[in-house]
Amino acid sequence: MNLILDFFLVGGVFIIAIVLIQLLKIKDKELPQKILIVLFALLWCVNTYFYALLHDIIWLIQFLFLPNDITKTILGPLLFLYVKSLFLKEDSLVNNSLVHFIPALLFACVITIPTIIFNNSRIDALAYTHTDFIRLIIRIDSLYFLLYLFLSLRLLSKYRKLTKHKYSNLTRYDFNWIKIMLISAICILCLDMGIIVFEYFFGNFHWNTDYVSVIAMIILVIYLGYYGVNQSKVLLPSFLFDSEIKHKVNKLENKTISPVKRAEFEALKNRLELLLGTDQPYLDQDLTLGKLAQKISTTDKILSTMLNQYMSTTFYDLINKYRVQAVKEKLDLEEYKSYNLFGIACECGFKSRTSFNRIFKKETGLSPSGYKKVY
Repeated sequence: MNLILDFFLVGGVFIIAIVLIQLLKIKDKELPQKILIVLFALLWCVNTYFYALLHDIIWLIQFLFLPNDITKTILGPLLFLYVKSLFLKEDSLVNNSLVHFIPALLFACVITIPTIIFNNSRIDALAYTHTDFIRLIIRIDSLYFLLYLFLSLRLLSKYRKLTKHKYSNLTRYDFNWIKIMLISAICILCLDMGIIVFEYFFGNFHWNTDYVSVIAMIILVIYLGYYGVNQSKVLLPSFLFDSEIKHKVNKLENKTISPVKRAEFEALKNRLELLLGTDQPYLDQDLTLGKLAQKISTTDKILSTMLNQYMSTTFYDLINKYRVQAVKEKLDLEEYKSYNLFGIACECGFKSRTSFNRIFKKETGLSPSGYKKVY
């Protein structure tokens, strides 16, 4: 068993170190990379701490006790901030998020540092750090981490929906890997808490069960390192959040659009439909809300509001509806008989086979191949 643990821990130390070096080598680091540096540094400390624990390296255990002990209380807010940093402007983002790290600071000051002092000097006033109540708090800090993982998942879902208001293709901005990472972390924490419950009712295992979580963490770190170092960043304009709020308020209060605004939106809609029908800008795989707004002499904010409130759709859904229609039309043309389905999809503005299949089925009720057979 120790040989297997040793293999994973040594591998983890080197892999995390390599990822850290790659991150540090990036010039002009943006906030997501800076957050990842802190995150991987903490995980390296945890990994190395458990390696020291396995081999009874006392000085290394003492040196890494602090970062290992507070990591769970820091990782949750750190991942939450990381998700925010991928979609929002860097200005004041860190300062506005500092409040989320107060529990980690309190944990370090009230529990971790006093524990280190007591272990070295045996001051009676700090003996509380070894009571059953404190041990219980340390064991259930997974719940705090779990809360932030769920908050991060919810935030990611919100931002991904808002991204559809700005981009017609999300291939470059597919953050599904973050969702997988967060869900995997939730599973690891549930396993950790399950072991705690088992030990409470049936007694302790004969070995340190924390190693199970550490091994799972190492595997997850490899996944995060592979995708996270060179992730794409999406900056969502503030008006999208305003539009979302207004849309919810209008829906809640059942307000109707004023006649003047309705006339403006109708004129804009006519210009948009004329452009889509003649110039076919949706064939551009990299079409964005801003590009389309320029073509009809308006702003991306006004266009987004019109699509959202007047046409009850998003930029992403509207453009891909036209792309699906273009695919259907090309399937009937003799010159495209030699093309495969995805080749035609690319001609019509799609970038991803997966997205094409999903969107086509949503619009027609049939898969592309099924539609071709029927029609």
